[in-house]
Amino acid sequence: MSKRELELSRASVADFEEAVPEVVRRIRIAVSEALVSAGADATRPQSVSRLLGLDKSLTWKVCRLVSDENPLAAVKYMPGKAGLKILKTALSKAGVPADLLIAIEKSTSDFDRITDLHAGDREKLGVMLANVTSEGQRDRAEAQRKLSFRGNSATWGVQAKVQICSTFIAPGTDSQRADMAWISGLVDFWRLRRDVVWAMAAARKTADDGSPLPVGEIHAIDTTYDKPEKVPLLGDFCSQPIADMRIELGRDGLTRYELAEGPVGSAATTTCVIGLYGRNFLPRYQAPNDTLGEHFARLYTPVETLVHDLFVHKDLTYAMTPRIFLYSQMPGGPVFPTAHRDQGMLVVHDPIINLGSGPPDVVTPEFPQYPKMVREVHERMGWRAEDFRGFRFRLRYPPIPSLAVWRYELPAKAKRRASA
Repeated sequence: MSKRELELSRASVADFEEAVPEVVRRIRIAVSEALVSAGADATRPQSVSRLLGLDKSLTWKVCRLVSDENPLAAVKYMPGKAGLKILKTALSKAGVPADLLIAIEKSTSDFDRITDLHAGDREKLGVMLANVTSEGQRDRAEAQRKLSFRGNSATWGVQAKVQICSTFIAPGTDSQRADMAWISGLVDFWRLRRDVVWAMAAARKTADDGSPLPVGEIHAIDTTYDKPEKVPLLGDFCSQPIADMRIELGRDGLTRYELAEGPVGSAATTTCVIGLYGRNFLPRYQAPNDTLGEHFARLYTPVETLVHDLFVHKDLTYAMTPRIFLYSQMPGGPVFPTAHRDQGMLVVHDPIINLGSGPPDVVTPEFPQYPKMVREVHERMGWRAEDFRGFRFRLRYPPIPSLAVWRYELPAKAKRRASA
């Protein structure tokens, strides 16, 4: 058997499904950082084309590559060798540092090597990927939700570009409990009516049956806003001047962080992000009526894109295979979490995106500041980004009102052996 035949015989499907996403994530990070360095906005392909002097076809591929967080789906947007050479030349002329160009060169070379090893060429790679990805149902569902988004925007008088909701969990100082940090916000929120008051984020802690649990001690990640009377904003990631906001405490244990009335139109957009953390905040083991780990994104705002991330510390192995669920919050039907978990579920066609580890790939073109914000959370909590694995649920035009729920099962506490 030749050396190449031996390599191919060892290249299992599992190796393929692990290797391709990992290298594509590296390419996305490298290209995204280079575009940011050049002052290019990947969400606006026409401006990228003008800035870098690239033809529209190549620009579209590059922007789609960076924008699609599903690495298996993003492969089809990978430019060929000639296109990559043109891109790197353009980025160099735009003043992008050499180390970022080297990162693109190395990651794309690794992609070519993996393609040769597992498929032989790009065409066969595409066929192999077709067997592990499916987008038809997703595209149809997205088109229908887009119509709802437009109608809801007109009805409620608000809309936003992105809703961010990200949860970080790591071991606490108490071996029975875990620390948690949480960031949530709306990016480029704007009103169609001046009198609209809107909840930018909401938080509550519940048991298995939906009953409220004691929230415990929580603090703002940004120390400037770590005061009871202040909304716990991440000030550096909010638009300036800071929007007028207030805290509303509901009888059901729900805390709402509300944007007050304000000016209308796209010229009056605002970005507001809150950040909270709790030490020894979550249980690591099952207890009566508390057997699951669940993290919610409350979807009440017409938004173009939901980014719902979960970052799990490597030591919390029980949370490394989370599942995602979407629940209706329409009052006329079963309402989660007070209703049974099998009721009120909406169909989810969009896959969980594995962001990898060491550290996770958190590139988010619609909100370029997001990687910096994630780094700030790690620094504030005293964590190493390399110790976390990331998971993303990204949904265009999410239905409202609904809940997107990350879920994993807590392990049972090991029983102590009786002493002799």
